[in-house]
This record gives sequence, structure tokens and C-alpha cells, in this order.
Amino acid sequence: MNLVLAPEPAPWLSHLASLLTREAEVLAPWARPRLPEWAPLPSRLRRAWTRRTLRVPEGYRVWGLPGWGAMEVGMRVVARSTAATFQARFTLRRRWAQAAAALLPASVETVLAPTLGAREVFAAARSRGARCVLVEDLPSLRALHEDLDTAAVRHPEEAFLRNHRASAGDVARQEVERVLADEIWVRSELAFERLRLAGHAPEKLRRLRFPSGREAPQAPQPRRNARPHVALLAGPALARGGVREALAALDARPQWTLWLRPAEGTDPRHLNHPRVRTVTAEVQRTLHEVDVVLAPAWCESHVGELAHAHARGIPVIATDRAAGFEPCRTIPRGDVPALLAALDALTER
Repeated sequence: MNLVLAPEPAPWLSHLASLLTREAEVLAPWARPRLPEWAPLPSRLRRAWTRRTLRVPEGYRVWGLPGWGAMEVGMRVVARSTAATFQARFTLRRRWAQAAAALLPASVETVLAPTLGAREVFAAARSRGARCVLVEDLPSLRALHEDLDTAAVRHPEEAFLRNHRASAGDVARQEVERVLADEIWVRSELAFERLRLAGHAPEKLRRLRFPSGREAPQAPQPRRNARPHVALLAGPALARGGVREALAALDARPQWTLWLRPAEGTDPRHLNHPRVRTVTAEVQRTLHEVDVVLAPAWCESHVGELAHAHARGIPVIATDRAAGFEPCRTIPRGDVPALLAALDALTER
């Protein structure tokens, strides 16, 4: 049998057929059974339920855990900050891996698990001769800390850059999981090269791409010359995501406006610029009237706006930390002149 550990909802779960060549048992404690169409539920509750319904390829079976939802609610109540939420998520991953290792059947052939949710179950699986497949759905924690420290030196006034670091135990756990894995799926060219340079055999590294569902990018829509040029910042408006570099470019180019989404850790002063507009996650998904997506991130990040932009024919300017596998114009981190040059190239076309 093949086993998939899914301690929390994640985009990679929609691509199980690419990750495994045979059907599997999916241990997803948060998953709920599919609702029948006739079920008399309010639309809002139905949408929330559907988000917790895991659709899997034919032949796969999903196993949820009754009561898990109540535990998640309790976690959200206790975790009152982003840092606390991350720590709670990491703890849940560890506990699920430990539970799966204790119950691992002798007949297991392949185990697939995400970062920080794999160590114990991989160790047990290897003792049974099973294959271990790791999905790196989190950034490299050691490199993330180094990048956050670099950004904090550049922007010492941004206290949120020093707000959270993973524990030394979690950093070591991630690196042990890589050693135990027979196959590692990564989400960016940056992650692929980092692991290769760290000594992991290229033949065990795999690129995890999320298809957009379109055969080819759409042609960009013609813009209305009467409106200002619109740049949208990918992800939340945080210093780690390059909001300060985007604002510096905005100051230097009065023909541009900047759309961004505030989050915990966003400096309120960033929102007071006369050509800044705050938007919702829905706008970041549709990219309506957006001329370019900016992702000048200091740290490894995986934001959905890049894939949405590619599918719509909208250009992207990004650092290697945010580029993933999407085609884009790449600029160095913290390099505002390079960002300006890329914006100017767009307006001159």
C-alpha cells in the first residue's frame, strides 16, 4: 500500500497523481466527506465545508479524523499572532508524523509526507524497505533565517523582520527529512539549486509545478491609456516581500500606482502614500486592471499571483526568492534601480 500524510490543506494535494504513480490511502485529519447536492446548508457554510473536502484521483481513499476541526479552532484561538500560528502548525505536523509512524503497516510500499511532517514516519518506513517521498511545501528554514537577517540589516526599522524564527529543532528536522527521503519535490528553481549544491543527488530532486489548467497564456488585454499604470505587489504587504522596494519605485515613477494587501506586520505608514491602494485577496487572484505583478521578495516565498499573471499574459518582475518556476523578469534583492529599469521597459513597449 501507499500512504500520504496530509496534516493540513495544501495546494500540492491537488496533484497527487503527479506525485505518486499508484493509488494511496490519504491520512488527512481535517478532511470532511463530500456533501450531497441536496444537503440543505446555507451557501456560506457549504463553501466552507467544500474547502475541507479533499478531491483525489480515482482509487485513492481519504481518511479524516473526527474532532480534528475542534482542535484547529482551539489552535486559532490560542495562537493570536502569525508567529504563534506557524509554531502551532509545525507542532501539528510533528504530532501527525509521530502518530502515523506508530501505526504504519508492514505492507507499506511508499510514504509521501510534507516538510516537518515526515521524520518519524520516514524512519519507520525505511526500516520496512518502503520508499519515502518528501514534498518541500515550506521554505528552507535555515536559508529563510539568513534571508530575514539580511533584510533586517537593510531595513532595521522593520521590526517584523525579526519577529519569528523557527526553532533549532525544526531546522534540524527539515534537514534530517531530506536525508531520509528517496525523492524530494521542490517548488522553485531556487530550492532545486540549493539542494543540489548542498549535496543532494540531482536524480532524487523533482520540480513540483502547479499547472494553471490553460494550454497557453492568454494574450494581455489592451489597457485604457486614460488610467494610471497599475503594479500589484504579490503576497501580503510586508518588508520580507519587498514592499519597501516597491514603494521606493513608486516614489521615483509618478505614472505608476501600487496595489497591495495589508497584513499583520504591515507598517500603517506604507498605506498612506497617495498612489497606494489597498486591495483584497480576491483582487490578487483576478488581477483585473493590473499591468504588472511585482514580487521583489527578500525570502523564499510562493505566491499564487505569479501563476495567475502568467495565465493572463501579465508580466512579472520578481527576485529569485519568489520566481518559482514561472517565467518572469528577475531582479536582485533590494535593487530598486533594477526594479525601475524593469518597469521602464514595460512602459516603453
